[in-house]
Amino acid sequence: MALYIDCAYIPEISEVADTVPLAGITTNPTILLAARDRGQTLSSLQLLKELLREFAGSIFMQPGEVDAEGMLQQATAYLEIDKDRVIAKIPMTVAGMQVARRLKQDKYRVAFTAVTSVAQAYSAAMSQADFIIPYFNRLERAGIDATERIAEMAELFHNQQLPTHILAASIKSPQEAVGALLAGAHDLTVTPPVLMEMVTDPLTEDAVERFTQDWQKMNKL
Repeated sequence: MALYIDCAYIPEISEVADTVPLAGITTNPTILLAARDRGQTLSSLQLLKELLREFAGSIFMQPGEVDAEGMLQQATAYLEIDKDRVIAKIPMTVAGMQVARRLKQDKYRVAFTAVTSVAQAYSAAMSQADFIIPYFNRLERAGIDATERIAEMAELFHNQQLPTHILAASIKSPQEAVGALLAGAHDLTVTPPVLMEMVTDPLTEDAVERFTQDWQKMNKL
């Protein structure tokens, strides 16, 4: 199992990384734009170099281009910076499948993102994808039982002995994180606020408060 942070804003990643054991960072064009809106003016290539320099683990980078040739060129530019640590995050589309197959021929690591159906998951695994990324909360909002859908993907991969990992994204609460894991997701990528929520609980806080009060009473004896 591995836990990734779904963020591109370097100060926030640093803050969370001091607490949570992260296996790496996942990004996409929307996340890059959110970081830009917060005042981070690095280009995507500059950002990737900074993330590799500042943090350990894998960095998932998703091209913004949608046509196959543009997507391939952008993904390759990311991968060539550090092929051992950078993973191409490719949309699960016809063009994306074409790009992923070419990247795999060159021995690059690939993750298919926005995987919704079990058929897509199987197709991705057949293309030797290293990861598939289903969006838990987005499935729920579409009226699909996300735990059931991820469980079907996990069962298929287990029965067929497929090595592709399920990296669940769009996790909006600790409860959704647990649901994805219990359904069979191998890994999670989670936003900074939810990552911090995952290490706390009101009952724990109540217990610690009682310990603090008792410690203070003991020191007065």
